[in-house]
Amino acid sequence: MEDKYIILDGLKWRIPARLSGVAYPLCPKDLLRLDNDILADFSSTLVCPDCGRSFPLPRQLDMEKKYVVNKVNAKFLKNVKFINLDDESLPIAEDKIKSENSKYFVTSRLMKSKTGLRLVVYAGEKGNDKKTQIFVEPDIKRLAFDQKDLHPTDVFAKLEATFADGTKHEIKK
Repeated sequence: MEDKYIILDGLKWRIPARLSGVAYPLCPKDLLRLDNDILADFSSTLVCPDCGRSFPLPRQLDMEKKYVVNKVNAKFLKNVKFINLDDESLPIAEDKIKSENSKYFVTSRLMKSKTGLRLVVYAGEKGNDKKTQIFVEPDIKRLAFDQKDLHPTDVFAKLEATFADGTKHEIKK
């Protein structure tokens, strides 16, 4: 892991790899550390000991240091996939079907929930925020949809689920 060097709020910052959660402000011109004074942690303005230039901060230095570290971490975490252990289901697999000549999209997610396996299918018109959300739950032989979203027949002419024991459920106009 390497040190990180960033610019935020008009200052250059060094975040040493060996010191997790620590950030040091640097003079943009002289690259000298700007927090040499113990009282500086409570200050909202820093002064470079070489060039004498002052740097106003949007918050006290101790809070700004934490903000810089949190901002860098948030940038990294933006691309991380989270597993929601508080939710009742965990994703197992996902598939997206795209067609250049179709105006519709279909995305499916296989989930493991407290009631067993659940297939969630999202479908709708490309570019439209409205979609249908369909649930297929083989362990309880259920075919359902989210009442808050589009009705499945607004996207499909007919939906049919046939379960392992031969039970069939269908949604049609």
